[in-house]
Amino acid sequence: MNVSKWSERLERCMWSFLLACGTFPLRFDAAGPGRFFTSRKRALYCIGITVVYAVLSPALMYLIYEHERMANLVYLVSMLNAAQLSFIYLFMIVVNVRMLSKAQGLASTLNALFAIRNTILQQWHCRVLSREYGKLLLYKVLAIDMALLLFSLIMYYVTQDEVPTGAEVVVGVTFSVFRYVFTALVNLYLVGLMIVSFIQASINAKLTSLVDRSEEQKTSTIREVYMVHCENAQLEKQFMAIMDLPVLLLNGWYFYMIVVSVYYMYTSTMLEVRRGFGVEDIAKYFNSVTFFLYLAVQLYYMMSIPSQYTERSKKMLSILGAINHRSGRRKERMLDFITLDYMQRDYDVRNYGLYDINRALLFGTIATVTSYVIILVQFHMQQYG
Repeated sequence: MNVSKWSERLERCMWSFLLACGTFPLRFDAAGPGRFFTSRKRALYCIGITVVYAVLSPALMYLIYEHERMANLVYLVSMLNAAQLSFIYLFMIVVNVRMLSKAQGLASTLNALFAIRNTILQQWHCRVLSREYGKLLLYKVLAIDMALLLFSLIMYYVTQDEVPTGAEVVVGVTFSVFRYVFTALVNLYLVGLMIVSFIQASINAKLTSLVDRSEEQKTSTIREVYMVHCENAQLEKQFMAIMDLPVLLLNGWYFYMIVVSVYYMYTSTMLEVRRGFGVEDIAKYFNSVTFFLYLAVQLYYMMSIPSQYTERSKKMLSILGAINHRSGRRKERMLDFITLDYMQRDYDVRNYGLYDINRALLFGTIATVTSYVIILVQFHMQQYG
């Protein structure tokens, strides 16, 4: 299987889905040198979709709320679902407006990232890293996004005591599509950072190959590679400046939804225990458990990919040190300047300058989720016994 071609097709599907939701007002041309273009037609389409969504979706969300309220006997779960739907409504409008206002900057940033990636693939022949990128994207979109979410939706209806009506199925599918919009935006964010991380890994591999080369081959190549590194670091900052508000909202969304899903699993367990829990009832948890895993993996990728880029960027210092150690005195001054410039740069991925997106944030999120779940469980025990 040609992983690169399949990953490119998945990227195109992502752009098309985001455009259909009114979130990606850019035209994609796979054959052009600049792949993304601003388009007045696309912009007007996104504005129209946003207006239609703002006017019509409240009625649809009310139907979804009523459907969920009838299925849940716990009042607090219904209130949490209402808050969830309100967040979805506001999120879609805010993000669509934000992406529309940043369309020109997003197009230029993505074009620059794709251009550097294509140059690296053509001139440096980093096929192993390219396959790694493709496999990660395929696994994320097909195995995590589609398979887990679809399985969770199917198991929700399979484990119902009564056969769902056509209207109930439509409501459930619509709710899942609303939720998938968040995932599609996560994938846009991840694709940008995965390309940045791929470029940095290619830079590290290229520099490592220069350690044992002759002096004549090193000077121009080191200068060229370091310029690519500087441009890549700048593009990462530009990309995060565009995606800062969507990423902040996404972090809040997945934090909230993980808390709600864990609390829902707890309340479902308590209800089944009161009714008389049996082995056949285990299948009822497939829906909630798979949906929880789906949310947890999304949050994990949002934290781990920026961490990967930061770690690869910081690894470059040791490679420069190895080159400097084996170079003559003529190259020492140039490498000292490069190392000094490198050490003055910030390679942490930040969101709005409020916090670093890394694995430490992931562990902190897990601890905070645990605290909120304990609070909800204690409240539930006091209210419902």
